[in-house]
Amino acid sequence: MENNRLSGYDRYILLTQQTNSMRSNMQAYGVFQEILQFVEKCAKTDAKVIHHNEQYLDKPITRDQAKRLLDKVNKIKWDNNIVTIGRFLQLDFRV
Repeated sequence: MENNRLSGYDRYILLTQQTNSMRSNMQAYGVFQEILQFVEKCAKTDAKVIHHNEQYLDKPITRDQAKRLLDKVNKIKWDNNIVTIGRFLQLDFRV
């Protein structure tokens, strides 16, 4: 099956097969989606501070790093920055 025909959850399952850092269930997928939303915000601005969940946070990655991470996720390639950002956001992705 072509990658562009896969659902977001199917892509996530394929990503989790490349790492032990995240589990492959719906609860962990929700956490992954929240991480991706944050990365998308980071990819849209060069500012060093970003507004997320009613807080202003220093960005843990640059705009270019965020764009590269999103590109890797679209190509179904694992990037350890996903875990780093999850920890930064204090999200439990080992649920």
